[in-house]
Amino acid sequence: MEGDKKPRVSNLTKKILWAVVAVAAAAALFFAGYYTYYLSLGDGFRSLLWVKNMIQDEYYQEISDDDFWQAAIDGAIAGLDQYSAYYTDEEYDTVTNENLGLRAGIGVSFFAGSNKISKVAIGSPVFFAQQNTDLAGAWVTGVGGSESEIADTFTSAALAKEMAKYGEGDTVVVRVSEKGANDKDAATCRTLSVVSAAYHESYVLYAGRTDDGQARAYAVIYGEDGEGAWTDVSAYTSADEKVLAGQAYLRLVQFNGGASDEFAQAAGQYKADGLHTLLLDLRNNGGGRLDILQRIAPYFIANTDDARAVIMRARYRSGEEAVSRAVGNKYGDYFAGSEIYVAANGNTASASEALIGAMVDYGAIGFEDIYITDTVQKEGYAAATYGKGIMQSTYVNTKTGEAIKLTTAQIYWPNGRTIHDVGITVNDGAIASPAASFGEYGDAELESIFGYISARTA
Repeated sequence: MEGDKKPRVSNLTKKILWAVVAVAAAAALFFAGYYTYYLSLGDGFRSLLWVKNMIQDEYYQEISDDDFWQAAIDGAIAGLDQYSAYYTDEEYDTVTNENLGLRAGIGVSFFAGSNKISKVAIGSPVFFAQQNTDLAGAWVTGVGGSESEIADTFTSAALAKEMAKYGEGDTVVVRVSEKGANDKDAATCRTLSVVSAAYHESYVLYAGRTDDGQARAYAVIYGEDGEGAWTDVSAYTSADEKVLAGQAYLRLVQFNGGASDEFAQAAGQYKADGLHTLLLDLRNNGGGRLDILQRIAPYFIANTDDARAVIMRARYRSGEEAVSRAVGNKYGDYFAGSEIYVAANGNTASASEALIGAMVDYGAIGFEDIYITDTVQKEGYAAATYGKGIMQSTYVNTKTGEAIKLTTAQIYWPNGRTIHDVGITVNDGAIASPAASFGEYGDAELESIFGYISARTA
């Protein structure tokens, strides 16, 4: 007789059992690990996860993970200063291109909350439509696809709504008023028809008048291949009409794109023209890249042969100090012996203020050579530049392409002064330059400044 035997388990059953055991073990390890990880989080993050779960479980509308985390990021950034920002990968691509001067549209910027033009980008569709004038300071009071379709744009909201309808390749007709934000009178308005397009912005405009009375305006104009050429743009601006004999005007719009190379072209033209008086216009220049500042500052480093002169100091939260230095020393080659003046206003900020600081500290100018727009003219008011003595750094998440810009340091002039929250003011000895606003059509302020300069140098 045969004895009792244990039932045999098939190989397939064994595999299934081992798989179940493995999954169970993994699950146990996962939950143990997650619980350990959860306990290791700070109270704030545990609370945030709890809030996320409650919102996604109980809120009457569905909130996706992406929406929740974006709102959390936005909330964190909102608690910082106005200069800090978060960019998605697409937004950061746009910012990067704009910092390189690569833009799209018709080329018009506006003062905040208004339909008043603050800047026409050099090289843009509207720039070439200006025809021997400058539209900065005028108002865009209507936008349409044709003259018969123009819609009123008396507010910034209405303007943004209408402009959003047009993309690259579209014809855009803008009604421009010299009179006011609500004007649509044919006697004081004109229309410009342009095609919205990609363009490469130039940040330097130069205008000079030689002693024999010959006046020209120049800028670098970029082709579709990205190559720039120093070009006579007198037909598209009235800047050359404002300078007097022996004078030059150099408007630096921003420290971005090819500004340092464009500045080099302007300096070379100044030298070739044999001029002796320069007005550097930094009005409405809100700053830009430090590396460009380092390449422009050398043109104004006087009273030293140091090719690595300190132009700015940055002090971080840790107390560590970083020094930014000029890349070369070009003052003697281009501007030695010249009378140099600066125009600034309440929108002149950051790198612009740092450049002025280096010019003052190294003796290229004195405070009395700075003209600051004064729109108030009342007792106790000191006309001043913006007063942005802090620096931002941008950090990129290489895995996602997103980026965050954070204020990381306070900046100081070479002599150790900071103008943060104060600016450069008439109390320093700068000259008040009366004007109705920071940008009036026709720029009577610029003509006045040239008049002041001529009286001083006569």
